[in-house]
Order: sequence, then structure tokens, then C-alpha cells
Amino acid sequence: MGRGVMSHTPQYIKGDYLQICDICGFVMRSSRSRKRWDGLLVCEADWEPQHPQDFVRGVKDRQNVEEPSPESVDTIIGPLTTTTTAAINAGATTLFVASSTRFSAADVIGVTRSDGDVQRCVVSSVPISTQIVVTAGTAMRGAVSSGALIVNYSAVSGPSY
Repeated sequence: MGRGVMSHTPQYIKGDYLQICDICGFVMRSSRSRKRWDGLLVCEADWEPQHPQDFVRGVKDRQNVEEPSPESVDTIIGPLTTTTTAAINAGATTLFVASSTRFSAADVIGVTRSDGDVQRCVVSSVPISTQIVVTAGTAMRGAVSSGALIVNYSAVSGPSY
């Protein structure tokens, strides 16, 4: 089983022709060559079986959802807003609004004044569904026009069901 280059003219052996190993390039007799799994003709020293990992087959993975639920409707979650329904004078503490639903005492709100500035106020109470009363310390420092935006920074509107 020696490996070596034939340094002399090889003898003729009927049916046993000469071949060259596809890996190492040595000359060998066909009786000593083998065909590998990848189709190469090689000498006995370069022959190797196909690796067992080449025969591993994957297991089919079930990727379906057992109990799917419908996709929810997109909702915008953000600050709770309302608008004023009447003009409000400077120094006033009562705001007349379209709706005071979900506004409560101690909420921090922003009121857009007529001059374009947003004034932060603290809600004192919500006596009825169309009124918001702010604390005296945060009374309006300027006039507020009808239809002005009021943003409740403390409450965040969630999805409606």
C-alpha cells in the first residue's frame, strides 16, 4: 500500500490500467483505485466515506397558529383632548368645553390661548360634563377663544371597545 511515483516503466498487466489520483496526483493501478462519494477517482490513502451529517434530514416544523385571533383595528393612543365652546377671559378659572369626559381633579392640562401660547393648568374639579375648573394659581393669564384646543397631559386615551 505504499504511495510513490513509479520511477520505472510499469509492467503491463492485462485489464489493470494506470490512473492518476484526483487528490494527490500519484499514479496507481486501477485495481488499487476507488471512486469516492463525490465522484473523484482516488488512491486508497485519499478515499474517505461520505460524512454521516450529509444524510441528516430536517424535521418539518409546524408554523401554524393554533387559535388565531383577528387583527385588531388600529387605534391612536395619545393625549386626551377637547375644545372650548365659549370664549374665556383672562383671570377666569372655569372653562366651558365640548366634553370633560375622563378629565379629573389634579390632571395637568394645556390650554391654547388666543395669542397662540399654551398655558399649563391644574384641574381643580369637573362639576359637569361640559365644564372644567382650574386652580386659582393656574387661572387664565390671557384670553382664550371659542374652539381652542385643550390637551390633558395626565390622561392618555386608550383603545375604545
